[in-house]
Amino acid sequence: MDDLIARIVGALWPLIYLTAAITLPVLLALDSQRNPMTTPCRSCRAPKPPRMYLCGNCWGALPTPARRALSRHDSKAFARLRELHRQLDADVPVAEVQVTP
Repeated sequence: MDDLIARIVGALWPLIYLTAAITLPVLLALDSQRNPMTTPCRSCRAPKPPRMYLCGNCWGALPTPARRALSRHDSKAFARLRELHRQLDADVPVAEVQVTP
């Protein structure tokens, strides 16, 4: 009986290997579409969604005036973002960040 099982497994192994070799890249591609690459939050290093300045927890910890200023889309938006990054890189606590409007 063991010899029969060994021959069946031996005969099926190339097919199993080929199926896995084809299926794994497809599954990985589907997973990367479902979970797009994320970048770490500049403050706490937790994953944050693309196009977001901070993760949700850190964004909520920002003072309201800073959040309001960073949400504004005008000619000074990039300067405000650089100001946020400078303060976070200087280890200013998120709750104490001040961004000029």
